[in-house]
Amino acid sequence: MGFIRPFMIRHKPLQIAIAATCFLTLAGFLLRFQTCPSLSIPWKGTEVTGLTKAPPLKPLVKPEGVIVSGFVFYGRKSRVSSMRCYLERNLVDNGGWLDEVLWVANTQNEGDLDYLDEIIASNPEKYKKIIPEKPLSTYTYYKAWQLLERGKYYVKIDDDILWIDDNAIPNLVTRKIDYPEDFVVSGNIINNPPLGFMHFRIGALHPYFPESEQPSQVTYGADYWKPSRHGFWDGPKNFTLDIEKPPPAWPQHRWLRVQEDTMIYQTPINKLKYEVWGSSYQAWSIAAQMHYSLLENIENNALDLYKFEKPWTMYGDRIRINFMCIYADDILDTDPEHWPKGRGDEDMIVLDLPKTLRRPVVVQGDALAAHFQYEHQGGLGDTDLLKRYLALAQDRYCLNATFTGL
Repeated sequence: MGFIRPFMIRHKPLQIAIAATCFLTLAGFLLRFQTCPSLSIPWKGTEVTGLTKAPPLKPLVKPEGVIVSGFVFYGRKSRVSSMRCYLERNLVDNGGWLDEVLWVANTQNEGDLDYLDEIIASNPEKYKKIIPEKPLSTYTYYKAWQLLERGKYYVKIDDDILWIDDNAIPNLVTRKIDYPEDFVVSGNIINNPPLGFMHFRIGALHPYFPESEQPSQVTYGADYWKPSRHGFWDGPKNFTLDIEKPPPAWPQHRWLRVQEDTMIYQTPINKLKYEVWGSSYQAWSIAAQMHYSLLENIENNALDLYKFEKPWTMYGDRIRINFMCIYADDILDTDPEHWPKGRGDEDMIVLDLPKTLRRPVVVQGDALAAHFQYEHQGGLGDTDLLKRYLALAQDRYCLNATFTGL
């Protein structure tokens, strides 16, 4: 101990400096801890306060000489009345990347066809209608793919894509241009198994339940789409919802935010699995919760919750072809007319051809879009989601649009 005391005396200034540094580090940590945002949702009742908007992203510049076509499999006005705004927003004339939009009319409903004619008439230079000789189905969709023109990039869009993030189409096409060996670049799609499983695990989904009783009055307006506009769900804390339970008896029922985040384990999305069939594909209640979570994330400027930086490679797993980018030559070189008769276009484009050609199918994490409904998710039609998405489009995305009512 004798040699330590002189050392301590000689180096006392050093000891003081070290102690001061440790104190400042600890104080900084405590201050940072106290100012971290809480895990609770940022709105109370019907009021939104204290939201911090992310800085705008620098828009991607479309390369010269690149032609990008929208390729819409059209069928239903009730869906396309929302999607139409996003296509117009993405036209090159409006600063987007779409040089044209091809509408493959795959319906015989006169009202739906009249609405398509209205769309074409609104911009006949950019919008083109394609009418197949006969309605297309799973094993005849190849006839639509035969119509592609070499040298063009195509963004295939199902008619029930109800929302498209502003950078989604540029990000899809940019990935395909930069990595031409990718056979398909899929969007990061809400309600597209198995992506819902990923969205749940990375924190993009929130607890919601259907309202427990029919409201006596609902006021519609431009902000109708916002979850905060409708308040919290009111019910017992031990409540759970069977994913097979049918929708409430009244039409266009709402799903409401559950205030306690920990109750998410009692909600339908707790049953999500990494699968392309099963309940993750069929359960309307799981899909409903994903849609209402998206609306919350849009309202709270929290879309980064869905995004991932590196592409997700499917490695032979199926991904739905609701919203994706392909290069025309890649498809035409496979001679779609002679695709196997027992294989649908999705089977060929994301499974068989990539396997044969040894080329990847990737999901672009920052190309967000929302797909409304699969065949077995009929209960979604009993929610107010179509109204919500239409209100969202009119409020945030339609060019020169005013609220026209729901």
